[in-house]
Amino acid sequence: MRQNIQITLNPEYVLTRQYAEVLPIEDIYAHIKDLGFEFMEKENESLTGLTLKIEAKDCAGTAETLLNVLSETVGLPKEKFEIKNEGKSYMVVCEGIASAVITEIGANAPAVYESYKKISEKVGWSEFKDLCREILTVSPQIKRNAIFKSFLFQNYLISVNDGCGLSTALDDFAQLISDLELFKFNEKQPVVEIRLSSKSEPDSMTVPEALEALYDDEDSNKLVCLDISEYLEKSKHNELKTFLAKLVALEESYIFFFRIPFLEPDAFNSIRKVLADVLYIRAISVQPFNNEELKECAVRAISEAGFSAEDVVWDVFFSRICEEKSDGRFYGIQSVMKVVYEMLWLKAKAEAVREANSPDAERTGKEKNSLGAGSGIESHDSKRISQKDILELSPTFNKETHDGFDALGELIGMEKIAERIREIVAQVKIAIENKTMERPCLHMRFAGAPGTGKTTVARILGQILRENGILRNGYFFEYSARDLCGEYIGQTAPKTSAICRDAYGSVLFIDEAYALYQGDDKSSDYGREALTTLVSEMENHRDDMVVVMAGYKDDMNKLMEGNAGLRSRMPYLLEFESYDKQQLFEIFMSFVKKHFKYDEEFSGAASEYFDSLSTEYMKSAEFANARFVRNLYERCWSKAAMRTSMSGIKDITLKKEDFLAASGEKEFSEKLAMKSRIGF
Repeated sequence: MRQNIQITLNPEYVLTRQYAEVLPIEDIYAHIKDLGFEFMEKENESLTGLTLKIEAKDCAGTAETLLNVLSETVGLPKEKFEIKNEGKSYMVVCEGIASAVITEIGANAPAVYESYKKISEKVGWSEFKDLCREILTVSPQIKRNAIFKSFLFQNYLISVNDGCGLSTALDDFAQLISDLELFKFNEKQPVVEIRLSSKSEPDSMTVPEALEALYDDEDSNKLVCLDISEYLEKSKHNELKTFLAKLVALEESYIFFFRIPFLEPDAFNSIRKVLADVLYIRAISVQPFNNEELKECAVRAISEAGFSAEDVVWDVFFSRICEEKSDGRFYGIQSVMKVVYEMLWLKAKAEAVREANSPDAERTGKEKNSLGAGSGIESHDSKRISQKDILELSPTFNKETHDGFDALGELIGMEKIAERIREIVAQVKIAIENKTMERPCLHMRFAGAPGTGKTTVARILGQILRENGILRNGYFFEYSARDLCGEYIGQTAPKTSAICRDAYGSVLFIDEAYALYQGDDKSSDYGREALTTLVSEMENHRDDMVVVMAGYKDDMNKLMEGNAGLRSRMPYLLEFESYDKQQLFEIFMSFVKKHFKYDEEFSGAASEYFDSLSTEYMKSAEFANARFVRNLYERCWSKAAMRTSMSGIKDITLKKEDFLAASGEKEFSEKLAMKSRIGF
């Protein structure tokens, strides 16, 4: 609620304090300022008076606060002051000394306070908040002078990615405008979102269809958000201007938002100018959420559900967020809420198991939590989520207690890679300890065929660098090269920067990185732009992020030609050799031993199978090394599961017949005996 405060001091009282170190009115202002109101403006200050505008919940509460302030600064007990209620105004009075009048600004002040508070508490959205604050400040002038058209003819260009809460922001904006009585919205459907497309599709409208819907709408008075992303191309700007010109006649019936994805400033300003040629445009840019903001969204959601979380829970949470982002289709708040709901489910599941296994299962949760020492029951908070409760949340989270180097040492065929990483870590640690030495740049190239362990090693690398104090988080973010590229001009640079921003303090793994540059005749402008942005981020955050690019050796060498500074910023090249037959067999059996029992004939059949793989196939580009092995392993236990379920057996023991059935399928059997062609 916006409030006006008018404070008046008795001149005779002021004269008695003329030699004080601080004048009374200044002392009062300083005390009010220290209260930390979210919004406060000072007007018309004199020796005996002061006018303030503040944001507070209600006038009654402000009156109580001012009574305390005046009592303290004047030096009189609270009993000497009186609060009077005069309709929408409150007065604080001390006869012969001071008085303060508190008045609501706006007829719908309580509702305005609540709707504006909701906006001001949003995570992120700083420019949107600034706009709403400006409208809140100007609205009394608009109503006092009846110049509503100065507001109604404003239109809004908002640059925001999917998953940042656009729909919620539009609803909140409409509610604030309604509470400020600047626009009377349609009660049934105050907000409408339309995606414009050149083709008629189920989830979009063409320009003619949109115009027809708007002009023929008998229930207008709506906030209409038009997604014009498809019209970012210069070739479509004239078509967009023609459409905008036809909206001018509707500006008093609708509030228009035009939505585009988050773009770099030049591209954003370019499309803003196109719109501004026709309409009065206010531009709002919404930065993608960073990790801290995503965590804040999750903390709030968990708190609203009545729960809290241990600090170590967020390691599992971010591991899951990394997994959600790895396919390039992360939906911001929506994805965060999905993860939060799963956390709450896993917590409930853990509590159910705990209660079922408790010797006093019939006692209530309250009774259990009140048990003292020596009860034999582990004390815990049923409303506090622990890391143990949600370990199932992230399949890739390292649940083991051994350190990163031990995990690396367990990988088959990685002896040379492990030794090289030990050397690199030792070098960096010495540089960190010796302040006179420059810290080496840690960005790396992983060269090798598919399935040779590049992704697995990169994930463990993050753990190792965190454990050795080189990276602060050590999370693992995996993307393909195409994930860095945008769909529209100006979208690639901010998209790449956002991906890097997520990975600060962690490892950013880019698979098939060579797709960013394949030679002058094959590379897209978006790929070059992503590469340029990536190189800049790698240099600016060389001590707080490790970028690992992976792909075939020849392709990686060609990629280094795509940017003059790339090779020098990626000094470490780790070459991953393809596995031999024995290593493939050992990897296969490591999968099996981790989860299942098996008989000797099963192991013998597997050994014979891998020995029979043709060298020609193992050297071919289509052979996927450990991925091939994993696929065969999963097919084996699938066959075993089918066999045991049909016979009513609960425990699965892998048998020779399971392996033969799996390896006999086309994708595994046709590669066994690839013969060299005659003459080769």
